Amino acid sequence: MTARLMVVEDDPANARFLEAALSAEYYDVKTICHAHEVLTQAAAWQPDVILLDVMMPRINGYELCEQLKSEDSTRHIPVVMVTGLKDPADRRRGLAAGADEFLTKPIEHEILLARLRGIIRLKRVLDEWRARYVTMAALGLGGARDAAVPNGRALIVDDLLIRAHRLQAVLQTSGITAALVANDTEAGEAMESEPFDLVILSLSLLSCDPLRLIAKFQSSALTRDTPLLMTAEREQNAAVIAGLNLGAADCMMMPLDEAECLLRVNNLVRRKRHQDALRDDVAQALALAVIDPLTKLYNRRYMMTHLERLCEDPARGRFAVLMIDVDHFKKINDEFGHGVGDKVLEETGKLLYSVLRKTDLISRFGGEEFLTVISGLSDKRRALAVAEKLRQAIAALRILPELRLSVSIGVAIRDPDSDLPAAALIERADKAMYHAKRRGRNVVCLYGDDIAMPAGPAEVAE
Repeated sequence: MTARLMVVEDDPANARFLEAALSAEYYDVKTICHAHEVLTQAAAWQPDVILLDVMMPRINGYELCEQLKSEDSTRHIPVVMVTGLKDPADRRRGLAAGADEFLTKPIEHEILLARLRGIIRLKRVLDEWRARYVTMAALGLGGARDAAVPNGRALIVDDLLIRAHRLQAVLQTSGITAALVANDTEAGEAMESEPFDLVILSLSLLSCDPLRLIAKFQSSALTRDTPLLMTAEREQNAAVIAGLNLGAADCMMMPLDEAECLLRVNNLVRRKRHQDALRDDVAQALALAVIDPLTKLYNRRYMMTHLERLCEDPARGRFAVLMIDVDHFKKINDEFGHGVGDKVLEETGKLLYSVLRKTDLISRFGGEEFLTVISGLSDKRRALAVAEKLRQAIAALRILPELRLSVSIGVAIRDPDSDLPAAALIERADKAMYHAKRRGRNVVCLYGDDIAMPAGPAEVAE
């Protein structure tokens, strides 16, 4: 997972060390040595994470973090404080200032990388919902929303009752009600019975494998959007790293620091409530104006507005546009009737939605055409692999026993350094799709490239 990282460090030697270590992991790193440049540079460059030194001349890291979190253009950027300060009070002060993590030097390299991956993963999800909310506001379908407040429901998964009860009592002081379960079976039943804003899981569980439980939560559509906070002993670094890599949102070390616990819990609950609010606002408002009534997908109006904003975003990485056209659709209407034709479009839309990730955007673009945006691409082969997966899934779809469906898919890629506008990108995908039609239909075609194709009938359009 690559990303933009801004390192704020006034010591040149420390700055060079961090830049070299992170660049070796293929992160795009920008180093800032003067604190007064941070706000301007962060607003312009829009990094995915800011690594911020605490001890700097003229303004300390706490004050700078508060300034970043007070500006509309930077408050959504996660901040990781990196410092030699070891006092728990310093860590609490950093979290209270808005930092997502507070790491003390010397930092274990694998811990730093695992935390970065987790923080970036959470930010990417929230960024996608923010982008959709901005699109909605631009269409005049919504306005500003107050920040979500904590208070809510937490699920504590721990088989040591004295530890679980203490944590439950601490959460209650902040207005958070916590349910207690002791194993994976009870945890699954609790998550199915009611919604939770947070799961707190002990890595010292003896009743089941805690890492396997984290993986189970992350693989389930019911629980993957609920943040998971691990509790761990000091000697469990390897398990902490594994848990973060599996998708856990955060970790706090034992013995329990009550003030730090509440700061971490409230930050995660606030972020969850904010994400839920964005998702609900987008769903409710867009259903009125930009949802196709037949397929329940976004319509052309929303997709065009959203895609134009993606193309204008300097921080947006590589993404692909897929134009998907149902083959021989007029013949389907003529032979089986328009009711079956509508059913084909409806079921095709459902299948596309189920196969794609939540962060990928799918729309009914017009008639029998669907348009989807695949984001977060490491290379072009990934887009082709997704398109081929969609083609195969639709070929296996059965509306009627005697009806065989297929689609022709055109793929166009927009690289991070491209200035290609949305209309031109769609035109390329459209041309690739028509090239697929000419090749006999039921084909994936990539616009203007000659890289090796994935398994399956894929072609290249020039």
